[in-house]
Amino acid sequence: MSHVDLRYVRSTTLRFFLPIWFAIYAIQTFVHFSIHDAIGVDLAIYRHAAEVALGGGNPWIPDPGWVSFAAPPPTLLLYLPVTLMPLPLATVVMMSAGVLGAAWAIRRLHLPLWWLLFPPLFDALIVGNPDALVLPLLLVRGPLAGLAAVLKVYALVPLLLQRRWAAVVLAGAVGALSLPQLPNFFAAIEIIRSALETTAKLSAWGTLFVVPVIIALWLLRRRGAEYLAVPTLWPNTQSHYGTMALPAIHPYPLAAALIGLNTPLVPPIAVMVMAVEDWVRTRHPTAAGASDIAQSSPPMAEDAPAGLPEGSR
Repeated sequence: MSHVDLRYVRSTTLRFFLPIWFAIYAIQTFVHFSIHDAIGVDLAIYRHAAEVALGGGNPWIPDPGWVSFAAPPPTLLLYLPVTLMPLPLATVVMMSAGVLGAAWAIRRLHLPLWWLLFPPLFDALIVGNPDALVLPLLLVRGPLAGLAAVLKVYALVPLLLQRRWAAVVLAGAVGALSLPQLPNFFAAIEIIRSALETTAKLSAWGTLFVVPVIIALWLLRRRGAEYLAVPTLWPNTQSHYGTMALPAIHPYPLAAALIGLNTPLVPPIAVMVMAVEDWVRTRHPTAAGASDIAQSSPPMAEDAPAGLPEGSR
């Protein structure tokens, strides 16, 4: 009885499966958001919140007809200049910036551009969420990567785990400009909590999955686990949070196919699948094609500490 050549399967079937699955997901997502007139909806919400803040109001107390803004104060900073543009122009400019930034990140990772359809990333692009810009900023060399944590505070997690202190300091310095909004933020904390609790709870936070996920992240500590911590453990994780997983997850087709599903606990399951596949590759390099591991680790910033393998800094 002949053995199945898993390396051949990975290079043929899986080679076509992933882009086809991504395309199907993207078409379905685009149709859904088009029908509900929700393309660019996050951009509109964030821009409106910035307008309210500039007008002296509390951006976390929703106006009638608007979805609650629930991001921390630093996120407002990006959208203050956006208020100078009418919404249609702002939508074109910011969503184009998201696409260009995501395309740069994909080429930085040496991936084909069909990864623009990676479900978490496509989700961020279609609604104009700043997660589309967080990904390229995290891949920027030097302290400018700290701007990722200004856009989304949870981007501090990979920066801290990579010990990119210059970027962390920049994030704190820029984020401090939003301190005047802290009283408004805390005054509306119950509204914010309620808004977050209505989102899909995709992570392992508060479940028994926390333990196996932490074990899986530890096993993947040299494979970019710092990019996986937020999608799998951050409370009230939404599907587009998985955008930052791309540097670590792209060599694992099954996990990449799973992580964008807007289903509770799927991101933790995807990371556990990664850990199992990595274990198989390590122990059966000929059958599993482990030789591609060394070629697929996330690119590292120049200010990361020296002397560590790729993906562990």
